[in-house]
Amino acid sequence: MKLHLSVVLLCCLAAGAASASNDRRECKEQLTKLKEAFSTDYTSQNHHGYRKARASRDNEEYKKCASQARKARERVERAQDA
Repeated sequence: MKLHLSVVLLCCLAAGAASASNDRRECKEQLTKLKEAFSTDYTSQNHHGYRKARASRDNEEYKKCASQARKARERVERAQDA
Protein backbone atom coordinates (compact mmCIF):
# COMPACT_ATOMS: atom_id res chain seq x y z
CA MET A 1 0.00 0.00 0.00
CA LYS A 2 2.77 2.43 0.92
CA LEU A 3 4.64 1.54 -2.25
CA HIS A 4 1.54 2.21 -4.35
CA LEU A 5 1.05 5.59 -2.69
CA SER A 6 4.71 6.46 -3.27
CA VAL A 7 4.47 5.58 -6.96
CA VAL A 8 1.36 7.73 -7.38
CA LEU A 9 3.06 10.63 -5.62
CA LEU A 10 6.16 10.35 -7.82
CA CYS A 11 4.01 10.29 -10.96
CA CYS A 12 2.24 13.46 -9.85
CA LEU A 13 5.54 15.20 -9.19
CA ALA A 14 6.88 14.19 -12.60
CA ALA A 15 3.73 15.47 -14.31
CA GLY A 16 4.00 18.77 -12.44
CA ALA A 17 7.62 19.21 -13.49
CA ALA A 18 6.74 18.53 -17.14
CA SER A 19 3.92 21.06 -16.96
CA ALA A 20 6.23 23.70 -15.48
CA SER A 21 8.73 23.07 -18.26
CA ASN A 22 6.01 23.62 -20.88
CA ASP A 23 4.92 26.83 -19.15
CA ARG A 24 8.52 28.09 -19.11
CA ARG A 25 8.91 27.30 -22.80
CA GLU A 26 5.62 29.04 -23.68
CA CYS A 27 6.68 32.11 -21.67
CA LYS A 28 10.00 32.29 -23.51
CA GLU A 29 8.34 31.91 -26.92
CA GLN A 30 5.77 34.63 -26.21
CA LEU A 31 8.45 37.04 -24.95
CA THR A 32 10.47 36.42 -28.12
CA LYS A 33 7.44 37.06 -30.34
CA LEU A 34 6.69 40.23 -28.39
CA LYS A 35 10.25 41.46 -28.87
CA GLU A 36 9.96 40.82 -32.60
CA ALA A 37 6.72 42.80 -32.72
CA PHE A 38 8.52 45.71 -31.02
CA SER A 39 10.94 46.01 -33.93
CA THR A 40 8.11 47.52 -35.99
CA ASP A 41 6.15 49.42 -33.32
CA TYR A 42 7.99 50.44 -30.16
CA THR A 43 5.98 52.55 -27.71
CA SER A 44 6.17 53.04 -23.98
CA GLN A 45 2.88 51.16 -23.54
CA ASN A 46 4.30 48.14 -25.36
CA HIS A 47 7.48 48.35 -23.30
CA HIS A 48 5.36 48.40 -20.13
CA GLY A 49 3.63 45.18 -21.23
CA TYR A 50 7.01 43.58 -21.89
CA ARG A 51 8.30 44.60 -18.46
CA LYS A 52 5.20 43.17 -16.75
CA ALA A 53 5.66 39.86 -18.54
CA ARG A 54 9.37 39.78 -17.67
CA ALA A 55 8.55 40.49 -14.01
CA SER A 56 6.17 37.53 -13.99
CA ARG A 57 8.87 35.37 -15.53
CA ASP A 58 11.39 36.50 -12.92
CA ASN A 59 8.87 35.55 -10.21
CA GLU A 60 8.53 32.11 -11.85
CA GLU A 61 4.88 32.75 -12.76
CA TYR A 62 5.30 31.27 -16.23
CA LYS A 63 1.62 30.92 -17.17
CA LYS A 64 1.03 34.56 -16.23
CA CYS A 65 4.15 35.58 -18.15
CA ALA A 66 2.98 33.84 -21.33
CA SER A 67 -0.49 35.34 -21.03
CA GLN A 68 0.79 38.89 -20.48
CA ALA A 69 3.30 38.66 -23.33
CA ARG A 70 0.67 37.24 -25.70
CA LYS A 71 -1.80 40.00 -24.83
CA ALA A 72 0.83 42.72 -25.25
CA ARG A 73 1.86 41.27 -28.63
CA GLU A 74 -1.77 41.13 -29.77
CA ARG A 75 -2.19 44.80 -28.80
CA VAL A 76 0.87 45.69 -30.90
CA GLU A 77 -0.47 43.72 -33.86
CA ARG A 78 -3.93 45.33 -33.59
CA ALA A 79 -2.34 48.78 -33.48
CA GLN A 80 -0.34 47.99 -36.62
CA ASP A 81 -3.49 46.90 -38.46
CA ALA A 82 -5.39 50.05 -37.50
